[in-house]
Amino acid sequence: MNNTKKILSWLLLLFGEAIIITAFILFRGEMQTDILVLNIVVCSLVYGLFFFNYGTPWIDLKDKSQKQVGALGISWVTTWFYAILAIATMVAANTMLELAFVTQLIIHCVLLFFLFMWLLLSRHSADKVKEVYEAETKNRSGINEMKTAMQQLKDKTNGTDGLPEQLTQRIDALEENLRFISPANSSDAYELEKTFIEIVNELKFAISDYSMNEERIESNLKKLERIYQNRKSVLW
Repeated sequence: MNNTKKILSWLLLLFGEAIIITAFILFRGEMQTDILVLNIVVCSLVYGLFFFNYGTPWIDLKDKSQKQVGALGISWVTTWFYAILAIATMVAANTMLELAFVTQLIIHCVLLFFLFMWLLLSRHSADKVKEVYEAETKNRSGINEMKTAMQQLKDKTNGTDGLPEQLTQRIDALEENLRFISPANSSDAYELEKTFIEIVNELKFAISDYSMNEERIESNLKKLERIYQNRKSVLW
């Protein structure tokens, strides 16, 4: 299906290009060959920009960062701005002003320069969106691991008989309160998250024999509550 869509898209692109070339040749009048070729190239470029901007998907669902979104606005404005100026220049240069080929070429080259500059800015915006997404994902990975570890501990307590109700309540409260932790990009945050997970993993084994490990469990649970408060206060 995807290959079929690509083939049809390319056929459509080539068909539109053929129409542009045919129209210029049929209605060239007394237009010089070099100017004719220049006009065909300009119109083809404008056509190509609109085709790829509006004829292809704006959003890639496979890309979780959705970096294209950061470039859509600039890309659309750039396409329309260049198209209007390029077409207006082409029409004015060949009707009202009757400019020489070299002059027209220079003007179109200047417009192309600004087009590529803005497209580069559009690309930079897309990369920035991806960079921010990757940073946020990295910052949240430790928190997600904390939540996973606490959920496993909670499941362990629910499946273990004879545990004090106060203990299970504290574990449930701690697991619930993890949602109040904000992502942070700092070594302090990473260390606290790592230590938290290590203690939770230790608790998962110790809680199987509560009577034998009661003091150890209580000590580790207090450590978790203290680490949680410290990590909660780390915002950057």
